[in-house]
Amino acid sequence: MTNRVAIVGAGAVGGYIGAYLARAGHDVTLIDPWPENVEAVRRDGFSLSGLTPEESINVPVRILHVGDVQGFVREAPFDIALIALKSYDTLWATRLILPYLTPQGVIASAQNCINDERVASVAGRERTVGVVIAGIAAELYEPAKIRRAVPRGVPGVLRVGELDGSLTPRLQNLAAVLGDVDTVQITTDLYAERWTKLSVNAMRNSLSAASSLSGNDITRNDVARRFAIRLGSEAVDVGFAQGLKLQAVSRIDPDTLRRAGRGDAAAYTEVEGILIEETRNGRRSEYQRPSMGQDVLRGRRTEIDFLNALVVETGSRLGIATPANAAIVAAVRGIERGELSPSAELIATLEQEILAAT
Repeated sequence: MTNRVAIVGAGAVGGYIGAYLARAGHDVTLIDPWPENVEAVRRDGFSLSGLTPEESINVPVRILHVGDVQGFVREAPFDIALIALKSYDTLWATRLILPYLTPQGVIASAQNCINDERVASVAGRERTVGVVIAGIAAELYEPAKIRRAVPRGVPGVLRVGELDGSLTPRLQNLAAVLGDVDTVQITTDLYAERWTKLSVNAMRNSLSAASSLSGNDITRNDVARRFAIRLGSEAVDVGFAQGLKLQAVSRIDPDTLRRAGRGDAAAYTEVEGILIEETRNGRRSEYQRPSMGQDVLRGRRTEIDFLNALVVETGSRLGIATPANAAIVAAVRGIERGELSPSAELIATLEQEILAAT
């Protein structure tokens, strides 16, 4: 069966998925709000690169401006729609594409944060599935140019699931389609997968935004590395308090990460070793910068309210203290307002304030 696929958002994730689907021969259309990106893709196609020469490809792909979407009324409807914009764009993006789906069409968040219920609030739970981007780490560094900073082919780069955990033909179809992008796993616990990825992002995205450090430099900086472990430990703690069965967080056993943040010296040494090894074995390129770090550099709003703030809010509801996440949320919001400047020294100040308060 041929699927028509629409992707709302042609940035790093949406553009990467769309380009590989188009390369495999799928009927895919991208929609993007950045005019320069749309025109560059129309003119030149998407240029993709990665850690190996084989990943340097150029792919023509159909792309439209947001204002052109109403023209879909004259076309066949879509079977699959992916939302690949920032979390704060989820609701309007879902409303934008929903009228152009088939009656059986599905719509999925393919975003960093946990937006499945936001999508479902517009589309209905019966039409909503989820796609967890577990390991692409791509950056749209210029219009129509995307580079991937981690290896392809690692198991479970993309993970798809139903909101109720069921295994359905439509989920199997989605997995088959996305298999032309990278490896896919079907999950029966979408929310646990989401929280696992949220824990990764809580450790790295917010720190990059607050420090202006790249992915590898977060790990190389002693203070930032310690703070990342604190952030991840708190996120895992909140996940466990929800009864979630979390997966490995950046190859780290979640309970080991939790204990490391709580002062267990042996656990800390183990976690630190895993993080440091990732900067040495080619698992992450030197130019990789978490998306919120990119946002701050470009003067854009971050997703802090949908990442670390969710850890804080959920922890508060469950009686779990999250001082590191609360501190990084306040710092990034201050940076967004222009009251603070990102720096490694800012992370050191946050650490000192937390230690003084305990």
